[in-house]
Amino acid sequence: MNYTDRDLNWLSFNERILQEAENEDSPLMERLKFLAIYSSNLEEFYRVRVASHRFAQSFQDDLKNKYGYRPSFLLQQINQIVSAQQERLGKVFYSEILPGLAKEGVHLLTEHFSEEDKKQMNTYFDREIEGNFTNLDITEEVKIQLKNLTVYLYAVTKDRQFLIELDYKKFGRFIDISTSGQEKRIVQLDDIFRSNASKLLGEKPEIFAVKISRDAELYMDEEEEEDIVVKIEKSIVNRDTGLPSRLLFDESIPFKYIDTLRKKIEVDMSGLIPGGRYHNFYDFFAFPASEKHLFYPEIPKVPCPRLDHSSNWFEEINKEAIFLSFPYQSYDYVTRFLNVASEDKDVEEINITLYRVAKTSAVCLALEAAAKSGKKVFVLDEAQARFDEESNIYWGERLSKAGATVKYGINNFKVHAKICTIKRREGQVLKTYAYMGTGNFNEKTAEIYGDHALLTTQTDYTNDLNEVFAFLKDNSYQPQFENLLVAPFNLRSSIEQLIDNEISLVKKGRKGKLTIKLNSLEDTLMIDKLRKAADEGVKIDLIVRGICCYHPQTELQGKNIKVVSIIDRFLEHTRIYHFHNDGESKIYLASADWMTRNLSKRIEVAFPVLQDNAQSLLLAELYAQLHDNKKGRFVACKNENQFVTGEETIGSQERMFELVNKYNSQNAL
Repeated sequence: MNYTDRDLNWLSFNERILQEAENEDSPLMERLKFLAIYSSNLEEFYRVRVASHRFAQSFQDDLKNKYGYRPSFLLQQINQIVSAQQERLGKVFYSEILPGLAKEGVHLLTEHFSEEDKKQMNTYFDREIEGNFTNLDITEEVKIQLKNLTVYLYAVTKDRQFLIELDYKKFGRFIDISTSGQEKRIVQLDDIFRSNASKLLGEKPEIFAVKISRDAELYMDEEEEEDIVVKIEKSIVNRDTGLPSRLLFDESIPFKYIDTLRKKIEVDMSGLIPGGRYHNFYDFFAFPASEKHLFYPEIPKVPCPRLDHSSNWFEEINKEAIFLSFPYQSYDYVTRFLNVASEDKDVEEINITLYRVAKTSAVCLALEAAAKSGKKVFVLDEAQARFDEESNIYWGERLSKAGATVKYGINNFKVHAKICTIKRREGQVLKTYAYMGTGNFNEKTAEIYGDHALLTTQTDYTNDLNEVFAFLKDNSYQPQFENLLVAPFNLRSSIEQLIDNEISLVKKGRKGKLTIKLNSLEDTLMIDKLRKAADEGVKIDLIVRGICCYHPQTELQGKNIKVVSIIDRFLEHTRIYHFHNDGESKIYLASADWMTRNLSKRIEVAFPVLQDNAQSLLLAELYAQLHDNKKGRFVACKNENQFVTGEETIGSQERMFELVNKYNSQNAL
């Protein structure tokens, strides 16, 4: 095959998450968190990607995808890979993490309960749960509709079978039954039901956990002339009853019982996924342990002295651009600037794109205050950001009520750009202050996502940003760009030209090199372009956190293209495009990965980094990540995750803290 399938490679990415859970050098609660991340990722994968393959297999004749793979083959491969990974998850959880926590005085009890434990569990059941749950007799000839993502206990007695619905939202997953302050003793809701099963059913049954995951795609009728918000709200409801993408079950259950259930809920055999005794490992995000030594040590935020020591942020930004790096620096600089703008009497207008915002969004609260004060506020609110639709609609409606102009996306394109302009009256001039970033306007995720942003008044940026917003407000407008690379207009073609420039330099006997940092590399045309450049002698270093569909096809490609992935404490989210350009570097920060959807089907912005000191920081970041022998893995070769080797003993994220600190110290005035 010419390409690695994106979903098989995604499973390789999720294995890197699992590797971090297996890493004995990490604190125990952080390892448990990586198991939760792995589980959460996998849940979304089944609800979105696997569901799409099942749909294609059933209703689209099982045709090959653009990578050359049939859905039926992919579903088979996915199940095999996931089953092997689930075995590793169970091993690290039961053999390493639980015993490790127990040594620290935190006991998550799973099988061996003392008499006092049982007493506490029974008391909790009698006090809190009895009569507050659903128990369905499945031996009757009734149609069963399992709720999406809900864990059920399949109880089997001598003559009957039942489904007991567990309500984690109401009762919580983890119940503290400690009777002293010396040690924590925690049980799961599942086991409280198990220990009281005879009260429910009159005899002691065999009990097995099962869970259904359903298709999360929003199927909207494009012919229906309804408001986009109404369409989305209707479609969200259907997620709870969508086609099953998998039936996860305790592998110890006798097959005849799971086969009975499978037939009743209309899941085919390929949708059966064996698992362990417990499901929904992503609930471990909320595991009740707070001992500090079980977590990563806190890292102090790097200050931005220019803003910290300034009484007038507009004046400071106007003097020289401000470069920010998250989460090494506080996202408060962004939210505070929006608040300053909302309160400033000379600010007349704010324009912004929102893709994913925090539920209690400080960004949106600032925009709301600005609108209420009479300023013109334009918000491009991407209502179709998957799994954030409800939150985005909530804030869109709230901002609209405050007086903002809110637009919910653009026909045929998602708006993924991370941009904002603030227009301020200064004398006779309406000056534009611009924010451009690689991450969402989300102060919560900014605590764990690695991103960069720029605050500036340079017309090299602001003129083009005004063009972007003119298009977002009026889609018939034909924007023109001088410096920004904007999808779907000139981003793809500009990248191709920049790669061609490196090829031409090699042909002239000069050095051709590019280093690209992305979340995903999936676009086949761009992969072919990189292959061509490598065959011509261009040296290519790729840092790809997630999906990477490239694999070498020639000896020169294997020699000239290196792919590294970093999985560490923070989620590597920034996109950096560095073109060597014979020593005259061209460096861009971007919202866009090299996926077909980003390059051709979304509104994305890549902006050149023109400041020498910021360029130096980014080049040092790329170098550190390419040589990270603690958290770096070589990828794009048989989906293996081989750790980078070398003498460097500091991880790239630790190095980034030093680099950001150094940058801000040198640029304090």
